[in-house]
Amino acid sequence: MNINNKCINHLRCLSAEMITNANSGHPGVALGAATIFYALFKDHYFYDIKDHNFIARDRFVASAGHVSALYYATAYMFNFGLNENDLKNFRQINSVTPGHPEYKVTNFVETSTGPLGQGVANAVGMAIAQSMLAERFNVQKYPVFDNFVYCFAGDGCLMEGVAQEALSLAGTLKLNKFILLYDYNNITIDGKAEEANAENIKKKFKSMHFNVIYVRNGNSYKSVTRAIARAKKCANKPTVIIFKTTIGYGAENAGKNSIHGKPLTIQELTALKQKLGVKESFSLPKDVKDYVLKTSQKNSDLLEKWNNMFAVYKTANPELYKQLVAFMANKPIDFSKLIKEDILHQDLSGRDANGIILNDIAQKMPRLVGGTADVASSTKVYLKNGGDYSHQNKKGRNIHFGVREHAMGAICNGISLVLTSPVFCSTFLAFSNYMLPPIRMSAFMNLPIWFIFTHDSYKIGEDGPSHQSVEQLGTLRLIPNLNVYRPAFTKELYACYDLALSSTCPSAFVLSRQTLKSQDADFESIKKGGYVISGESGEVEILATGSEVELALKVKDMLESQDISCVVASFPCLEQFDKQPKSYRDEILSKGKLLVSIEASDDNIWYKYIGKDGLKIGVDKFGKSGKPTQLDEYYAMTATQIVKKIKNYLK
Repeated sequence: MNINNKCINHLRCLSAEMITNANSGHPGVALGAATIFYALFKDHYFYDIKDHNFIARDRFVASAGHVSALYYATAYMFNFGLNENDLKNFRQINSVTPGHPEYKVTNFVETSTGPLGQGVANAVGMAIAQSMLAERFNVQKYPVFDNFVYCFAGDGCLMEGVAQEALSLAGTLKLNKFILLYDYNNITIDGKAEEANAENIKKKFKSMHFNVIYVRNGNSYKSVTRAIARAKKCANKPTVIIFKTTIGYGAENAGKNSIHGKPLTIQELTALKQKLGVKESFSLPKDVKDYVLKTSQKNSDLLEKWNNMFAVYKTANPELYKQLVAFMANKPIDFSKLIKEDILHQDLSGRDANGIILNDIAQKMPRLVGGTADVASSTKVYLKNGGDYSHQNKKGRNIHFGVREHAMGAICNGISLVLTSPVFCSTFLAFSNYMLPPIRMSAFMNLPIWFIFTHDSYKIGEDGPSHQSVEQLGTLRLIPNLNVYRPAFTKELYACYDLALSSTCPSAFVLSRQTLKSQDADFESIKKGGYVISGESGEVEILATGSEVELALKVKDMLESQDISCVVASFPCLEQFDKQPKSYRDEILSKGKLLVSIEASDDNIWYKYIGKDGLKIGVDKFGKSGKPTQLDEYYAMTATQIVKKIKNYLK
């Protein structure tokens, strides 16, 4: 047996043993894809194991996150920082080897994966970010950013819509540094993949403008490593390498769907090890260790070469080097200098105010990039002097994602992981449902993505119930570690952005299409997430957000004209309010005997604030196509109707 095959067999058995030891995991892909992982990490993957944040490193995304045992075993073999105890603690609580790869839990993991297809879109985002850096800072003879993004995916990943959306965009953008490693074993959990997906994969990828390489024997080390080498030479399009593999290679149930997620028994593991000539348990023989050490030396040599090149680059291109340092620096923004007093006193829609503020932030934050799902003209989310990103202009800051909300969110996650800065994306609030998986992953990974949603309520009118959001606000607020901002006027929006800029978690900005009346309030009070905007104490206290704050103030005036005292509190961010001291929260919620919430949503979170004896006024049914004023009546959301409800409740 030659040394490469011996290394591969040890990878197979090591990952299978991890799964059997944990009595949990996915041996099928670990056994079937070992050759792909070994060839990639041994011959092609450029990574500084001493500095996991080296800016010019290759990036690897395990989109099929259930390959984690093989991923960790490979990292252990190539000295990425894992030890035998880490392998033995696979899938155990608080270990650095969790069931699916997790960002910032395991040093070398570039993104959290598990929901199939998400990693494919993350990797496309990483490739976009890589191309942006290369276009801005590479010069002839000094390719500072010449790194690749490799993505491992299986049949399941490529059935997911998010992957198809992202891959279509990757081909359109000619992301030649993106290489998709497709583990084509034609098996899913329930049986043969072809029973659910009979596509001609080669033709499909060619139609998406991919360079397509087919490897008939994905178990052949020479064939695999040569295919990856060929892919790296493609200069004008992304590459997919289709590796024909056998799920569960070497095991008793190889080629069967039953091997996908069922750990091998002790007897089956023993038989596998005997078949593959492996005697060790949770370790590697000396000849394997010595052989793979050459890979560490290869990367050290490449790193030394890069450092020498970069030293000359700095001297030869001092101004460009300064720009690179400035671009990558996390320099804080003095937000007070961004506030434009003149627009604070204008009646503006949330989307129009946001367009102004976002452009001002972009001038101070050169790394800020993003785009919309083909609705920039409607959401007003566009950097006016940023240029449009395309295969011809990779300096562009506005990305045309097309009508691909799901991929847009996941791609933005990937961009942020490379640029380590906020990234924005935008669509209508009603379509936030398409983006929930990547929003959840943003929150899970603590990424500062700005999800900008406009057309925030039924008040968009004639487009009808398909476009009129009802349940979306409540849905977004259910996601942990996501700040949901719904400002009532421009000054509140400024305060929301100030909070977002100082936070590492994602933000959802929920903005109106209709004009909002200018109001005034204390900036620091707004930043507490909830505050009294009008009144001191009264028989009724109204809690409201967004455009309903203006409605609440009208209700207050009508109640007081009928000798019912009233206070109005605005809540631009419930999550921020919940972080305040209990004494402050209690004070804000004690201004009236009856607490009333008014919001154009069906979110029951308001009972947390108004209590079981409070009055919740909102929308709890789908709307109709009609004018906003007609819908106000339909939903009983006029000031007159609300006053009547409150008076009846007080009786």
